[in-house]
Amino acid sequence: MKSVGDAHLNNVIISEKLDKKAEKLHKKTLTYPYTLKEVFEQSIRIPIGPEFNPVTTVGALIRPEVAKRAGVSIKPIRFQDVNPYEKVENRKRKGQKPSNGKDKSRSTKKMNVKEIKAK
Repeated sequence: MKSVGDAHLNNVIISEKLDKKAEKLHKKTLTYPYTLKEVFEQSIRIPIGPEFNPVTTVGALIRPEVAKRAGVSIKPIRFQDVNPYEKVENRKRKGQKPSNGKDKSRSTKKMNVKEIKAK
């Protein structure tokens, strides 16, 4: 007979059955950007909500990678053969300009009321 986890505890019974409902929630493979299980688990442990981080940090954490202004047309995606085993750093991304650290969507120029009405 194998040793049971609760053998040394008097009034405790630990169930060693597998929970089938919980088993469905476990992933067999990692999602796209992750290659190691440890990296994925570390990213899950970091909370990104406004309860845990300052508002400015939350904005940076949830900001989309590509942002377009309203009314700007987006080119359709073209099929491209991709090697799933190639590192992400080596793959070039088409349609995106390299970022120079400035957010172009926010203008620092102050406009007066007449200029706003003219547009």
